[in-house]
Amino acid sequence: EEASPYSLVNICLSVLIANLEKLCAESPDGTLCPPKHWSFPQRVADQLLEMMAQQGKLTDKTAGIFQSTQINLKLLNIQKAKISAAAFIKAFCYHKLIEVDVTAVHFDLSAPEIIHGLCSSSWIKQNLRCLLLDSANVPQTSRYLSFDQFTALHTLSVFSVFSFSSEDLASACQLRRLENLDISNTRVTDISALLVCKDRLKSLKMHYLKYLTMTKPQVVAIIELKCLLHLDISDHRQVGSDLAFHLLQESDILPNIVSLDISGSSYITDEAVEQFIQQRPAMEFVGLLATEAGYSEFFTTKQASKYCKMLVEEGGVQLLWDIQGNGQADLQAQQMAGSILGDFRTHFSNYQTLPLC
Repeated sequence: EEASPYSLVNICLSVLIANLEKLCAESPDGTLCPPKHWSFPQRVADQLLEMMAQQGKLTDKTAGIFQSTQINLKLLNIQKAKISAAAFIKAFCYHKLIEVDVTAVHFDLSAPEIIHGLCSSSWIKQNLRCLLLDSANVPQTSRYLSFDQFTALHTLSVFSVFSFSSEDLASACQLRRLENLDISNTRVTDISALLVCKDRLKSLKMHYLKYLTMTKPQVVAIIELKCLLHLDISDHRQVGSDLAFHLLQESDILPNIVSLDISGSSYITDEAVEQFIQQRPAMEFVGLLATEAGYSEFFTTKQASKYCKMLVEEGGVQLLWDIQGNGQADLQAQQMAGSILGDFRTHFSNYQTLPLC
């Protein structure tokens, strides 16, 4: 995708962004005001905002163009933007937003201010479906984050929101439509609150929970979530966790699991992983990076057709080519990419009429 030519829409929006101050008038409060004849399709308006944030052009001044009723937003993506709470509320919180991504916004705009601003709109409270707060700042004076007003929220991510606690988790789990949750690298010490949403949670990421005080058997019992399709309990490789080891010993949990990431875990064996997968034939992915498993014949031979197909469908072949051809890539990564591509060519030359690479 990165090697593809820019679309005409992207080119036009880039020119517009570069000339905003020339094209827009300045309001008395110092913000920009778009010309009255401007009219954007909603999807293009979302794209304009995202590109402004990506190019570092979204400021309190330029955000003023989104105060106009001529531009309607649905998907708010302002990753890494530097904007004040006042400008955020004034420019964005009257729009009918269904998805909000404020990953790594500047600390001038804190997570409590974001939530407060979004809750100022009754429409957003009833219709917001996705909220990504990854790496957002939470001042020490804040008590806890309350999400219970977002009655339609089905996806919540607080990855690396370091002050996110067990109390915050309890608030999040009260969301009646919550299906996807990421609490990785937070201060959560107790995940018992997950039992509240055991009948609806489909995706759970909780890697590198270094403050957990529960025993591993207790954790395994709690993540026995019957609807769960995707589970990530990978750990930092320098903090070898044995949670995955305990999980793999269980035969009756996670009956519908499709993907499991236990990378960086300790005491993982090929036999344990193989048995776990065989008991769950719907599984499509298991992450074993930085473990001692993944080298048996079961992984390298018997599943070849299945995983070669996945490699193509998920764009993995192009990624491997890029790694192999990148002169600045790590030598070991280049060698590994070359080895996988070699196996891939061999498989398709044996079993397919036309090799794909």
